[in-house]
Amino acid sequence: MFNIFFVLVVSCFLSMQTAHADAVAMEVKGVKGTSLSARSFDKKYGGWSNIEYSAMSVSFKVYAVPIGMEPSEDGIVANPDTDSLSPYKKYLIIQRTDAGEVVDDKGNSFISSQAYCDVISMETGCIKNIGSVQQCEGTWQNGKWKTSRGELFDFSQEGKPPKLLITDALRDAENQSRARFLRDYIFMGIPSYMACYPPEKNISEYNDMGFYFAQAGEHLLAMQIYDRLLVVAPDRVPLKLNVADSLWALGKKNEAKQYYAEYISALRKKNMESKTPGRVKERLN
Repeated sequence: MFNIFFVLVVSCFLSMQTAHADAVAMEVKGVKGTSLSARSFDKKYGGWSNIEYSAMSVSFKVYAVPIGMEPSEDGIVANPDTDSLSPYKKYLIIQRTDAGEVVDDKGNSFISSQAYCDVISMETGCIKNIGSVQQCEGTWQNGKWKTSRGELFDFSQEGKPPKLLITDALRDAENQSRARFLRDYIFMGIPSYMACYPPEKNISEYNDMGFYFAQAGEHLLAMQIYDRLLVVAPDRVPLKLNVADSLWALGKKNEAKQYYAEYISALRKKNMESKTPGRVKERLN
C-alpha cells in the first residue's frame, strides 16, 4: 500500500524578499494591481506551501485542493526567471511539479515527482495547464509564449470548461474514480478554476460537479463550489439539498437543518413536498 502526500512544486518569476515564514516571502506584481504571493517555506520539499492570488476585490489560494475531509498540504518552489512574466504583466508562466513522499510495503520512503507547465492570468487568477515541463522553456514574443520547440501559445483555447469536464467525468460510473478525475483536473483549486469559467454562466454544471464530489465523500471540495453557487443562485432548490447534505456530513448539523428547512419550504411552494427524501425529515426531527 502506498501512502502519498502530494506537494505541488511551482517555479515562477517572483521577486524574493527576506521575511518571516508566515509573511509574504515572494511576490510577483501583475497588471492592474494584481499579485501572486508565496508564504511558508517547506524545507523538506524546498518550496513554498502557501500561494495566493490577489486582485483589487478578491483573493484566494491557488494549488490548494483538499482531499476527502482534510485540507491539502501544498508546497511551492520558486525559481526567479525574468522571462516568465509577459511584457504587459497579463500572464505568468509557472512550472508545477506534483511531488510527495511515497512509502512502500517494506517501509522504504522516497520522493516521487512529475513536472508540468502552467500559465496564470494575472488579470483573473485563472490557471490553465499548457503541457509538460518542457513548455516552460521559452520566451515571450508579441504577447505569446514561444517555447524552445517553436510552439506558440496565446492561451485563449486552453483548458476544459465545466460542461465538457462533467461529460468526461461521467464516463466513469464509480463515485471515487469520478471524483478523482475531477479533482486531478482542478489542480489549480476551485476559485482559480471558477476564475476561468464563471459560475453564473455554468450554474447547473457546477451544481453537478459539487454533487459528484459529495458522492465520493469530498465534501470540502463540494462546499467550495456550493458556497459560490449560493451567491449567484440562492433560490436553486436542488442546491439547498446538496448544501444541507454536505454540511451534515461535515458535522455542521445546525447549519444543515436550516438548508433542509429551506428545501422543504421550496418544495411546498411548488406543491412537491411529497417528494421530500426520507433522510431530510428524519434529520429535521
